[in-house]
Amino acid sequence: MKVTKKKRYAIRGEDIDYFFFIWSVITFIEQRLKTGICYTELETATGFSYRHIRETFRECTKSPLTKYILSRRTTNAAFEIAHTNKSITDIANEYGFDSYDTFTRAFKRETNVTPSEFRKEGYKVGRRALAMGAYGPAILRDCNKQLLLSESIEQYTRKDTSKTEKSCILFGVSNVQSFHEEATPFPSCLKACLNYMGQDIEYAYLMAASGAAFRLRWNTGFWDAGNVDIMCIYKDKYEAFERAFRATGRTYIILRRDTATKSDFISFIKNEINAGRPVIALGIIGPPEACIITGYDHDGESLLGWNFFQNNLEFAKGSKTHETGYFICDQWWENPSTLAVMSIGEDVGELVSPKEILCNGIDIMTVSKILKVQHYSTSILEYAGGQRAYDVWAQAVGDDREFPKNAILPILFERMVCQGDAQIMVGEGRTYAAMFLEWVGKTNQTVAKECSMVASYFRAAAQCTARMNDAKGGTELNEATIKKFAQVDVRKQIVSLILEAKENEAKACELLKNIVTKLG
Repeated sequence: MKVTKKKRYAIRGEDIDYFFFIWSVITFIEQRLKTGICYTELETATGFSYRHIRETFRECTKSPLTKYILSRRTTNAAFEIAHTNKSITDIANEYGFDSYDTFTRAFKRETNVTPSEFRKEGYKVGRRALAMGAYGPAILRDCNKQLLLSESIEQYTRKDTSKTEKSCILFGVSNVQSFHEEATPFPSCLKACLNYMGQDIEYAYLMAASGAAFRLRWNTGFWDAGNVDIMCIYKDKYEAFERAFRATGRTYIILRRDTATKSDFISFIKNEINAGRPVIALGIIGPPEACIITGYDHDGESLLGWNFFQNNLEFAKGSKTHETGYFICDQWWENPSTLAVMSIGEDVGELVSPKEILCNGIDIMTVSKILKVQHYSTSILEYAGGQRAYDVWAQAVGDDREFPKNAILPILFERMVCQGDAQIMVGEGRTYAAMFLEWVGKTNQTVAKECSMVASYFRAAAQCTARMNDAKGGTELNEATIKKFAQVDVRKQIVSLILEAKENEAKACELLKNIVTKLG
């Protein structure tokens, strides 16, 4: 089966991005590191021949499949060496190494130290995202791939700057790598940048001000992993960013790729970083979601910063990790998803009124027409919003034809990603909408009771998404959860919860209309 120039697969009549395929291979492998990898089962799970899997995996990740498997075995073993009292021999046997010497050679090739030295020196092994929603052990390394002790990164937590003729790095900008409580990249990035610049502002406020707290979008044409992007909220895909900047009282400049060159981007970034201001960008690593640029090297050819996708193998090929944890990316302009860079002005002006934010929230939740958005390319995509989005979402999840028996992992993963993204929009969004309403009530006593009621409806809608996780077996995207999600009875439960969330949101909207009439 051939890969098209657009790098999409035609699988049983459906287009599946490399992203879904790589996730399927990675999660399949991670669950079988101790039991052994059966390549026939891998072929069945992904729908491709082993030869094609091997060639495509190497093309996408720049790593041979066998080398990746060996690396994951030794890294998982390193995790147990660091965090358990098991003997190294027992750990080696559990991960399929036929002798202690074989394991030691493999471990040393991976880490440059022996297993016993690794345990004695106390190198730290944590967990990171292997692919979207899938996590596993990771050994901390600097940009030269040297092992790091925990003490090695403490010196960079301070607010400081390292500057030379061709480089400048701002230290101490907060990490924004997809924390559980902050799942929407742009508000998280803006909060981190403003906090670094001395403005204490809440994530809930930015979620509400941008409109992200009130959004639900569902592509009416196909299963779209871009539903969750806040560039889908409005007809103008940059409106969410502009609303958020204005709500913080800050001036801003958005330099867009379609009107600029790489040299323009580099000059823009260098000017801001040299002035001590981090830059928000779209893309750099992975999809066109927001990230933070905290520095540059090689006169701007290399960029450093935080990105939600910097640890995801399917997105991060070609990037490295600085000893601070910042990504280092040389191929940022070659990424077609690098769409824009955004500066944040120094002066802080007046914030927008709660009434304006809530009126916008009502508009987002009550949109009845299909929203046509020019997305990342020149194509126009159609999204259902508001109450209609809940219906389209429920219809897609409840359609048994979309979940055929013995469906391959990439197809099921695509469905699960869209389900998870919708849950984020409602679960995270309405939780922060509730927090914003509670703040409005505290600062405007005339509407305090109504705000509390609206917040309770928003929290009830958000709770529906938590119950969806219970139905499908958790939040992590792995083989077990996506297969459970495909079961008819599980999807029926989820459809019922989608409609329950819809009802709670409708009640919240009606009360919100009364609140805005009372606000000055």
